[in-house]
Amino acid sequence: QNEECNMTKDQLLNVIIPWKFGKGKPRNALKPLLQSNKEGDVTRASMLAFNFAESSIADKNDEGDDVVNHVQEAIKALCQLSGVGPATASAVLSAYCPQSFAFMDDEVIECLYEAKRGYTLKIYLAVNGRCVDIAEGLNGASGGGSSGGWTPADVAKALWTVATMSARNDEVGLCKVFGD
Repeated sequence: QNEECNMTKDQLLNVIIPWKFGKGKPRNALKPLLQSNKEGDVTRASMLAFNFAESSIADKNDEGDDVVNHVQEAIKALCQLSGVGPATASAVLSAYCPQSFAFMDDEVIECLYEAKRGYTLKIYLAVNGRCVDIAEGLNGASGGGSSGGWTPADVAKALWTVATMSARNDEVGLCKVFGD
């Protein structure tokens, strides 16, 4: 584990948030809350979250609920920051640790969660769990085992891409993805 790895307040405000708002609906009411976080709080919360994320990788070889618990604790650590919920936390963690975390896009939630779309920890864990299962299935089908090329973040990106192409009626693009 790299205890020195962290995110700065500047990275949260000027990299993660613009990227997240650019993908989905900007939630400008969150900006003052996000800006109110102290640099030290962002550093501490991200260090804790990243340590849990790294533990989730180490635990993948073990059976049990440790991986899910570490994923949950990583999300919770970032959610301690003002204006940060599971979706923003997942944006940070999917960039830091794509082998354990998917980004909580609206389109991914709608593809994988059968109840009403929401942005709670419970819904994130359900959606992320499905992305993990799909990645493992794809890696197993390709002969790569669970350590193959697909990650939960990759699965979420693929689902987002197809959902976005479908919403835009991009028949040419969809034909390229799925064949004639």
